[in-house]
Amino acid sequence: MAELLVQSSHWQLLLTALAFVVLAGVEALFPLSIDRRPRARRWFANAALFLIGFGLVFAASPLMLQGAAWVRGLLHFPPLTGLGLPAWLLVVVSFLLIDLLAYLSHALFHGAPWLWRLHRAHHSDAVVDASTGVRHHPIESLAGAALQLVVFAVLGVPLLVILAYGLIATLWQFVTHADVRLPEPIDRALRLVVVTPGMHRVHHSVRMDEGNSNFGMVLSVWDRLFGTYRRRPAAERAVMTLGVEGDAGGASLPALLADPLRS
Repeated sequence: MAELLVQSSHWQLLLTALAFVVLAGVEALFPLSIDRRPRARRWFANAALFLIGFGLVFAASPLMLQGAAWVRGLLHFPPLTGLGLPAWLLVVVSFLLIDLLAYLSHALFHGAPWLWRLHRAHHSDAVVDASTGVRHHPIESLAGAALQLVVFAVLGVPLLVILAYGLIATLWQFVTHADVRLPEPIDRALRLVVVTPGMHRVHHSVRMDEGNSNFGMVLSVWDRLFGTYRRRPAAERAVMTLGVEGDAGGASLPALLADPLRS
């Protein structure tokens, strides 16, 4: 178990770095935003948030796994792995459940004021690009991981599927936040199934009626199913105001770490 977690963490760090380099290059070649302000300071702060949060989750993972197993022992919920499903169907069902939980937890971080304080650092980025995908407060990363592990343990989701989904979701966050000019017919076709840059950009609107929509992580079906899907024409998305109203979108690492303490 411990060796699997270490190997998965190494792959996640490697693929995260590779994905960012690739997407940053694509953004430079095919930018959507007209904002060309220097981004190095933001990139450093966003990457630092990711590394701190990654380190916290990795360090706390043995304790979280123990806690999740303890909760599971109390509830005696029938595990997915005990239903006799074929391996392929178990993987599909597990993936759908994990992605549904990601959607629900994302909506929860918007709906609960004390959780929004943690999530606000992500939305305060006024220039959304690939680096925004990993701009999460470390405490949010820790709280989200703990919540998901408990639920996964109760449901009996295979750990290997959980780790695989974590890699996919991390990489997909770079794609959905990428500041790229994707042809609208392609974006429209893809978002019938998955969250696309065009769909997720609306989620980062300064208007909270739009910010409180499009919560999907990988699959777009949950937003359509639960009525939280919002769209904007491609021409409007290119010039829409992003961030949190009244927030200057501070890019310094100390300011981002202290963000949940602000009223």
